[in-house]
Amino acid sequence: MKVLVGLLFGIMLASTAFAGTITGTVMYDGDAPARPALTATKDQHCIDTVAGTKSEALVVSKGKGIKNVVLYARVRGAKVVVPDKNPVMDQKACAYYPHVLAVVAGSTVDITSSDPIAHNVHSHAKENDAINYQIPQPGKVIPHKIAKAEEIKFTCDIHAWMTGYIVAVNSNYFTVTGYKDADGAWISSDAYEKSADAGAYSIADVPAGKVRVVAWHEELGSANKIVEVPASGDIAVNFTSADFKKRAK
Repeated sequence: MKVLVGLLFGIMLASTAFAGTITGTVMYDGDAPARPALTATKDQHCIDTVAGTKSEALVVSKGKGIKNVVLYARVRGAKVVVPDKNPVMDQKACAYYPHVLAVVAGSTVDITSSDPIAHNVHSHAKENDAINYQIPQPGKVIPHKIAKAEEIKFTCDIHAWMTGYIVAVNSNYFTVTGYKDADGAWISSDAYEKSADAGAYSIADVPAGKVRVVAWHEELGSANKIVEVPASGDIAVNFTSADFKKRAK
């Protein structure tokens, strides 16, 4: 019995001991452009809730941090595991919420709406099914499987100002900048813009060895760096807006 316990402990230790944490910042070089104001042109609920809001396409904090950057580690040989609980993309206050949702490729995303009006979910996917469904009332859920890795833009044909992204990655090691504040509460784009955040991020339990850290942003494009993750402890991988390149169309 003691031998069995020892073997089990050894396996558990091996699965967690040789992994490090990737930390860093994603910052904007120079002065960020002003965020354009959004204007709702249809449905009184939208006109009321969108009034005073701004575009979420590029949100930069007072600390030069960039919100909504997806970062993930490409780990050679690592098994990609789909979560048991489906991620959720909501439509709230006539906006996609969250604006950028990162998921594991192969996941089923529950797309829904909290708004008391009809919305249209229009996917512009190229590698996955490009769905185009209406959600006529709040609470309706459309389970949508995203089989392949892709950055997918979503719009609403009823409300032209609404855009959001689901970014599916072949990795379990990912995060999105500016999602939450220091207390772990969800933070709005307006609140983030006023914050001193430097675009800080952290990806824990990354297997030790050489990995490629990829950063993606809807306006800036993508960037990547190859690093050696330590068997324990942290490694810093920082990006600035100058590192990003837009993909040729």
